[in-house]
Amino acid sequence: MRLLVFSQIADWDFGPQLKASGHDIAAWVRPTWEQGPQQAVSTTLTTILSRSKPIQTSQPKFDTRTWLDHEKIPRIPCPSVNAPQFIEYVKGLNIDLIVVCIFPQIFKAAILQTPRLGVFNCHPSLLPRYGGPQPGFWMIKNGESVAGVTVHVMTEKIDAGDIVAQQELIIGENENAGELLQRQHYAAATLLTEAVNAMTQGTINPRPQNIAERSYFGKKKVADTTPDWNGSARQIYNLLRALQPDEPLIAYLNGHTIKIFDARPQEGSASWGVPGEILTKQSGTLLVQTGNGNLEIRSYEIGPYHGWINRTLQELLLPLGSRFDLAPPATGPASKAVP
Repeated sequence: MRLLVFSQIADWDFGPQLKASGHDIAAWVRPTWEQGPQQAVSTTLTTILSRSKPIQTSQPKFDTRTWLDHEKIPRIPCPSVNAPQFIEYVKGLNIDLIVVCIFPQIFKAAILQTPRLGVFNCHPSLLPRYGGPQPGFWMIKNGESVAGVTVHVMTEKIDAGDIVAQQELIIGENENAGELLQRQHYAAATLLTEAVNAMTQGTINPRPQNIAERSYFGKKKVADTTPDWNGSARQIYNLLRALQPDEPLIAYLNGHTIKIFDARPQEGSASWGVPGEILTKQSGTLLVQTGNGNLEIRSYEIGPYHGWINRTLQELLLPLGSRFDLAPPATGPASKAVP
């Protein structure tokens, strides 16, 4: 089968699995293709200069870009998947099936109708639950214990097409969104390959989604990522996990922005303060009262400072008994979406 792949996943072995099954990849599409090594250097420098203790990220297992170049598969930039000139380009490829996994554009009727057999999309949740653009964030924030991936027929309605295949994944108690997403990508590679094979063999049996069970979450906003100190320590810790490894947890205290990189909940622990209050303090760590249990903050910074300046300010600006704000400052960008 001749396929066109739309995906911006860099760490993904879907291509080799397709090739091993005898399929032909006409091209690999993403919105833009960075410059490779230069981009990696820029990302590394940004990480070094912006945080005293960088967030731990999952180690890549595969380099999609290098594999595509080795296999001489065209890498196509596509700023607009619905542009008439791009649709004409796709028609010229004479493809059987389009496969999509993590591609931040909405496909309209013209592109959906271009391949002979339609379009498969792989969504990182168990549809019809957690439709929308950032399911990993919402699942971990909401304390879910089960995630998954779903291959479905793509339609104009987002994440609503008939289900072709699904796989459950258990969310680890301390797993963050990046770690979960990496596992979802690799599960998706196998599940998508099996779905493409089934399409080739004529054995797929799509089933409609149960719309009554559908839940949809949009892009997270600043208000969605601000800790509620009246909530439990576990809820705040879940929010931190939902943001990692891309972002720290942002809290506010006495007009200062506090970037929290590492923390652990102490559920059911004895308390003697009020929610948000700093109970104890040691070098680089804080113990903070929540509405249920305490949160041990193991690594944090007072923005925008780093290094020895930050460590000095931690001693001066966060005295015992001070209390984190229960909401972001009124002048902050609380209504804006987080990219």
